Amino acid sequence: MANIEMMNEKASGLSFSERFAMKKASFMIHVFFLLLAFFLSRAVMFEAAVPFLLPLWAIVKQRYENAKWTVVIGGLVGAFTLSMGQAFILLVQLVMYELIVRFKYWKLPTGIAVGLAIFSGQFIWQGIVHVGVPPLIVQLYIYYEVVLAFIMTIFVKLFFVQPHRFWAAGWSYERVGAGLVILAMVLTGMQSIVVSYFGMYPFLLHLAICIAAITGGVPIAAMVATIVGALVGVAKLSFTGMISVYAMTGVVAGLFGRAGRIGIVMGSIVPSVFFFFYDATLPLDTVYFVSIAIAGIVFFALPKSMFTFLYDAIHPRRDEVLLQRQQWLTEHTTEKIESFQTFVLFMKELVFDRFTSTETVDEVRKIEPCVTCMSCFRYDSCWGTQNAMEPVIADWFVARAGIKESDQIRAEKRIKAKCVKPTRLLEELDHQLYTDKMNGQFYHGKKMIALQLRDLSNHLNKLMEDMKDETLSFRTIEEELEQQFKRAHVQCFQIDVLNNTIGERVVICSFAQKNHSHEEQYLLCERIVLPILYDVFSEPFQVEKITDQKNPFAHVQIRFRSAVRYEIEYDIYSRAKNSAWVSGDTHAIFHIHPGLVAVMLSDGMGQSREAQRESRRLVRLMRECLSYNMNPETAMHTLHYVMSLNREVDMYATIDFALVDLQKGSLWSWKAGSMSTYILRGEKLLKVDGAAAPVGFMPVFSIETEKVNLLADDFVVMVSDGVFSSEYDWEEQERYLVNLLKTRIQSDLPIEVILYDVMEQFGNVYPVDDDCTVIMFTVNHVVPKWAVFSPLSKEIS
Repeated sequence: MANIEMMNEKASGLSFSERFAMKKASFMIHVFFLLLAFFLSRAVMFEAAVPFLLPLWAIVKQRYENAKWTVVIGGLVGAFTLSMGQAFILLVQLVMYELIVRFKYWKLPTGIAVGLAIFSGQFIWQGIVHVGVPPLIVQLYIYYEVVLAFIMTIFVKLFFVQPHRFWAAGWSYERVGAGLVILAMVLTGMQSIVVSYFGMYPFLLHLAICIAAITGGVPIAAMVATIVGALVGVAKLSFTGMISVYAMTGVVAGLFGRAGRIGIVMGSIVPSVFFFFYDATLPLDTVYFVSIAIAGIVFFALPKSMFTFLYDAIHPRRDEVLLQRQQWLTEHTTEKIESFQTFVLFMKELVFDRFTSTETVDEVRKIEPCVTCMSCFRYDSCWGTQNAMEPVIADWFVARAGIKESDQIRAEKRIKAKCVKPTRLLEELDHQLYTDKMNGQFYHGKKMIALQLRDLSNHLNKLMEDMKDETLSFRTIEEELEQQFKRAHVQCFQIDVLNNTIGERVVICSFAQKNHSHEEQYLLCERIVLPILYDVFSEPFQVEKITDQKNPFAHVQIRFRSAVRYEIEYDIYSRAKNSAWVSGDTHAIFHIHPGLVAVMLSDGMGQSREAQRESRRLVRLMRECLSYNMNPETAMHTLHYVMSLNREVDMYATIDFALVDLQKGSLWSWKAGSMSTYILRGEKLLKVDGAAAPVGFMPVFSIETEKVNLLADDFVVMVSDGVFSSEYDWEEQERYLVNLLKTRIQSDLPIEVILYDVMEQFGNVYPVDDDCTVIMFTVNHVVPKWAVFSPLSKEIS
């Protein structure tokens, strides 16, 4: 069933034909229940009227509230056509049933409540008629009506399921049998309706047999004809020989089903003609034959779409359902594989491509003057026009790459013979050779990781391809929620997940009408539904809207949305050393999703462009890792590894990384060589410290994660080390900075003013002689606009 709220919201935009179709469907439903109530109130069994309307009223009131008054009107009119007394008895039974079900000290099952209402209503009426206790035979008839009404309640409840499940629910043998019993009782109420040579009872029964034959074949047609014919015959206590006529009609009509409508109509008439000549005692008169002939004509006029719909309901196409599920699973699995392969490509590029020089280790080395040679007075004679040292050093590298010790000694003697500083030069050459070997090992390690990731992707791809052929079932998120609601005994009959993005999820649930107020419904959501949503989606939810819906039946519709309970407000103060254009600090603040904010502050070592490049690269790579859903701790370890491989220059950077959870009010902090983070909570001060070294600095890297639960109006301050001067005591500077922040916060200054005011006054006392960056943010509760009240500042004249 489509989302009812979306249909209601878009109803104004429907075309005239669509609105007419909806009105037509509603009108047909009301007409159906009107006729059903009319004929059930006229039902007669064993030559006595039976109260079959009350079971229909009880179930329709529970599940089809919009049609309940149609049932009352049709039932009273039908009972009035029998007698005034029958209409009065029916009215008394309806009143007694309402009194019983509305009694607040006990809640009886529907069947028992119907039986008690019929028992008490009949005893009241019969006591008035007989002026006392009714005779025994009348009491037996009352008991007989109570039992029939109780059984009929079971059949009606089994057949008329919830409206949204009427066609979707399985048509089991029990439900089909219940429908045939109801049809038989309706036919008993039609037997007296004859207009000239047309009888309503044979017309409707013959039409039902023909429809069953074309949609269900021989088994369904024979079952419909036999069960209905038997029940009607037993109810009349006469003409039970007609059961054979009905049974043969169903069998023969089903056998001729392959010939289409013409074959079914012709075949259904043959048994009646045969029994007309075989048994003269059967009531096969002119009314009967005219009625079945008209039924055949109406059968030809019925649309083909109706038969197709009934055929699909009786014979569901399980193979198509499995194919649809398999197609969904294939698409879902392919999406996961493509996401993983994209991640692998990103890791390969991050680990290997971006940090690998275009020159491989196997290329011929380019010999260049060493630092020792460049500082020597004989530089021009050794590296001038003749360039006598280049072939000597090249031979030395070739000899060291070999295994002959004599070649190595000979190459060293040649260097000593030409160089005046052979010891320092050989030490420098050994260092270059060691660096080349380490770079080769790092190059091999990076390539090995990239290849392992590629092989892992290929292996997983093959594994998932094999699993796609073996997996035949799946469960959507709506089915998971439905199962959780059933465990909690929450009657939710429709679930629509409109948006399944983290932090932006929208879920609409339709609950059965329980005559609760909005406050009671909201309490139900707070205590039961919201915890279930939290367990399934792992994020908090809030109730956005509660609406009462009347179409297609009365129910309550509640709209849930991801609860982003806090909003962040921030400001950044950044300044380069000596007011220069280049700063080694880099910062970034961005939303990963509406409920999660990332805050980054990186400080490159020094004030040069190289320091700026390192800090920016670290922030950019960290952001890319988060965009691929990489764990923050794993991302920092990965960045340390790939940055430590680049040893051409001795550059590294600190990183102060924080995640602010706006849904739960939490702060997660990761630090690598960065300063403390200050959390100002009124007069209290909370500090988050880190002991890890900067990224890419130490060969062994460890990082710690710390979580702090934030409160509304908490102020969080992250600083770079350039804020504090090395010429003064750091603790003294820290205390002074914190006191300035507290003073400005207590003055209720805007956050855009606090930082610049504080840093200006702080710089007057402790001069800032380095690149410095200060990030300050606060979290506050999200307040709806309707909850804000401000009185008018001016009087209205």
